[in-house]
Amino acid sequence: MNGFQKLAHVLGGPNKSEANAIPKEMRLELATIQTPPPNLSILIDGINKPFGKDFLMIAEHLTRHSRIVTIIHEEQKERNLGDKTEKDLLDTDDDSPSPELTKFTYNFVEMKFEDVLKKGDRVLVASVGSRYYIIDRVVRP
Repeated sequence: MNGFQKLAHVLGGPNKSEANAIPKEMRLELATIQTPPPNLSILIDGINKPFGKDFLMIAEHLTRHSRIVTIIHEEQKERNLGDKTEKDLLDTDDDSPSPELTKFTYNFVEMKFEDVLKKGDRVLVASVGSRYYIIDRVVRP
């Protein structure tokens, strides 16, 4: 069983009554959001009929949700942001004494994520049987 078959087995699984059933086939497809949540519907590329919320599952990070996080900040620390590197610099003159480094931590901060799917968003969908799993939002670079 390859990786996609294992994932399809976890997402859709074979019929429980079939002892050695082969997992359902899984396909990755692109789709467009037609109606945003709560009455979510998508239109999969190449299919003329939209699929409604009865056939859809959605990854939590694409919904309005909260997370508990820890925020750590340290001034004058270099950070690799993937496409660039930034360094926090304090405004100082060459003649001034070196500033005291500031470091602070906020523990157990609740963050609310509000960026839900919107009409026209492009999404990556895994289809297993008659169930469609919206995995992530996709964009062209």
